Amino acid sequence: MPFQTVSSALVLSLVVLASSSSATKNSTSDISSRAGFANSYQRYFVYNDDPVTFFEAWHRCRAHGLRLASVHSALDNVKLMAALAQKDINQRGPWWIAGTDLGRTGNFVWITSNKRIDGRSGYTNFAAGEEKSACANEHCLVAGDGTGGTQWDSVSCDNRNGYICELDTCNC
Repeated sequence: MPFQTVSSALVLSLVVLASSSSATKNSTSDISSRAGFANSYQRYFVYNDDPVTFFEAWHRCRAHGLRLASVHSALDNVKLMAALAQKDINQRGPWWIAGTDLGRTGNFVWITSNKRIDGRSGYTNFAAGEEKSACANEHCLVAGDGTGGTQWDSVSCDNRNGYICELDTCNC
């Protein structure tokens, strides 16, 4: 491959990387106010306005300057519950989160970080029987089952749900 072609590809890759880096993202308070949220220190942002598929949710979060939500600890789950409590009480989920096993059925990962989702490598909040679900058409995770909880369930990626976005990086 000629040097100029490699150089052009490298420059293009760096431009794409820079435009998606956390350093160029809006501040938490900017995102919060533009998205209609009062708390400038929150991590999670819940969208119930237009039910969408998993991949539409992923794209919409990016359009808001956010990413589809992941939950890595019990503290994160508490923050998620607080964000859900700010929304209309009649909206009880489910909501898309960033977990999927599309790469290998039964082996869930966060698409935002490529980190495994299992009890050995970190926090999980699967509903009973869902962690090792081998259903052929249930490859994407939702939080909430309509009862107000935040347990995870695997469902078809083509289902239409609300979605939860998060900041790319957050010390909140």
